[in-house]
Formats: sequence, structure tokens, C-alpha cells
Amino acid sequence: MKHAVRLAADLPKAGLVVLAGSGGVGKTTTSAALALAYAVQGKRVLVLTIDPARRLLQALGLQPDNPEQLTAPNVAHEVLPRLRHLLPGQPELGQGSLHAMMLDPSTGAIAMVERLLPDQARRDDVINNRIYKAFLPTLQASPDYMALELICELHQRGQYDVLVLDTPPMHNALDFLRAGHTLASFINDRVLKWFAKVPLPGKKAGGLSGLLGTGGSVAMSVLGRLFGAETLPDVAQFFVAFQEVLPRLRDRAVATDALLRADSTHFVVVTAPGETSLREARHLHHVLHSHGIGTTGFVVNRVLQLPDTLHGPTDEAHLRSALQSAGAPAEQLTNWAAQLHLAGDRLRHLAHADAQHLKSLRHLAGPGGLCVAVPQHEGDLHHVAQLAELGQLVLGAAAAPVVH
Repeated sequence: MKHAVRLAADLPKAGLVVLAGSGGVGKTTTSAALALAYAVQGKRVLVLTIDPARRLLQALGLQPDNPEQLTAPNVAHEVLPRLRHLLPGQPELGQGSLHAMMLDPSTGAIAMVERLLPDQARRDDVINNRIYKAFLPTLQASPDYMALELICELHQRGQYDVLVLDTPPMHNALDFLRAGHTLASFINDRVLKWFAKVPLPGKKAGGLSGLLGTGGSVAMSVLGRLFGAETLPDVAQFFVAFQEVLPRLRDRAVATDALLRADSTHFVVVTAPGETSLREARHLHHVLHSHGIGTTGFVVNRVLQLPDTLHGPTDEAHLRSALQSAGAPAEQLTNWAAQLHLAGDRLRHLAHADAQHLKSLRHLAGPGGLCVAVPQHEGDLHHVAQLAELGQLVLGAAAAPVVH
């Protein structure tokens, strides 16, 4: 399938940035860092996570006085005022803003109906319907479409210059990417025509009798056996209410799928060195392309970078001399020097492997693609200054993309 090319040089002008990758590679931290970098540049930014671990606010270095208030789901929380004094040099942010939002699928399904049905009475018909409530746990257990629908809504409002999305780990992210297209395919013309036969309230042969007419009796009979005959009036009312929802749901699904493929949308694969991570990053890159979505490139976290003193082979005699000068016990000089020599060899081997992985990903990113090597740090990044540095590193690399 043909896919549109995404250039790293266009990343600073992105409208939607989707960070994807396997678990434990620093995706949430990278999302927070990139969102912060956009805000520092003066953009209005919303960073949204559907990561069940909900580490986004922690990655932003916040210590809120009221944690429950800041972690309220599906609500955009302004976080930049708390971070401003922690940023290097306390830059003048101008119109820049940074909001964080965490998606809660348990309320997302109801909120979606509220957005799609402006009429209060019709919304109540759907939300309070027993059949809809029976389906609700299924919708709540699969937040993929809920996230896409909310992102599309936020994008259409135009309240933010950039949306940064932290997706779930890779195996869930693939379902997320397919959600809009799958739903649009499911709600096809045949389904819509069937629902169109359901008379609206007040029309002739409306309600249950209309559903039991031509073409509807078999379906209602099946539904009666599934839910019980006493629930058929609720089933009829559910179909009547959803007659208006389904076309709008399909239109929104089509719009979300189009948003993922838009020129202003950039997919960045976050990974880490190692054969397993590299294999998963390659697979995700392939899956995105097979769906007609071009990736902008890669952010590779925890890359081992050696100091100059370790680039060449270490001499054990030199090590013994250095240890002696440092006051090491004479009886331990030979043993410690041998251990340091071995450790140096292992570090050089790991650094060489990381360099080879980077070389492979740079080739995969292609000319003009993004491939950022983030040096390994002791522990995770928790300080806002470190997040700011990481975000600037990514956007700075976008200005100097991969060349061959």
C-alpha cells in the first residue's frame, strides 16, 4: 500500500504527533518531553495518554497538592505554570501553554454519545437505554475508538496547535491504529439502510411494530432470544435512538482515520537498543506502512555512549598504575585491574552493538527521516530540566534529519 512520506523537518510544524512503541522504552517520558518542547516554543499543546499506567503527570515532574484533581480523566489540566520556574533559564513562553489529559474509557463511551447527539432528549434515550447499558462494559473495555474519537473532536475544535499522543504498548497500539477504519467498515451502507427502516417516534408504524415488519422480524426474533422478549421494547427504542447516532459515528470514524493519515500528523516510533526492541520497532514501522501511514522516524532511548578514555583498548599495566595512585591495596591491584579491563571490553561491545542498531534504524528511517539517539542516564528522567533537554534534542534532530 502506498504511504505518504513524512519528513523530520516538518515535525516542528506538526498538528498531531503520535508516539508509538513497545512497553518500557520511555514512550511516556518522550511524549512529555516533546510536548514540553513545543510549549517552550510558544505553541498551545495538549499531551494525552491512554497508557493504563498513567505516568504522564509523573513524567512532567509534578508534585500536585491535590492529586485527585490533577488526575481527573478526560479533562485537560494546565501544567506549565507549575513547571515554568524549573525550566532552564526560565524562558519567556509567550502564548505557549501545556495541558495534560488522561483518557478514561469508563466515561468515554457516554461522552461520545453526548458529543454526537446535541439533542438532550435523544442523548438520554441512548444513555439510559437498558440495551446500551448492557453494551457499555464492552465499549469501556476497549478504549481505542474512544481515544480516536476524542482526539478528532479536540483537533476539530482548534483549541491547541499541537496534540501529542502517548499510545499504549505496541500490541495494543495496533488495535488503536485500526479502530477508526474498522468501525467505519462495520457501519457500512447496508447497516445504515437497515437502521433507516426503523421509524422515528411519532411516525406511522413506529416503535416495535415497525421493527417487526418486513426485514426486521428475523433480527428482532434473534434479539428477543438473546435479551428476553420483555426487553424488545428497549431494543426497539435503542435502534430508534441509534438511527441518528450511527451515521454520525461512521462519519467521525472516517474523519479519525483521515486525521491519522493527514500531512500534519507524524508517527514517531520510540524504542531502545537491543535485539528485541529493534525487532518490535521494525515490526511497528512495517505495520504503519502497511496501513498507508508513513512514519517520521525513531527516537532511540538509553543509547550507551562511552567517554573518550574507553574508546580504545585498556592496558592492564596502566590500570594497575592508576589504581595504585588512587590508593588501592597492593594485593588487589592485579585482580582489580583485570576486572576493569574486562568491564571496559564489555562496555565497548555494548556500545558497538548500540551503534549498529542505530545504523540499522537510520537506514530504515530513510533520507530526511528522524533517528534520535538519546544517551543513557542513571535511572529515569524525572527533572523538568531533563525533560526540556530531551524535547529539544528531538526537535533539534528534526532540523538535521538523517542523510545518506
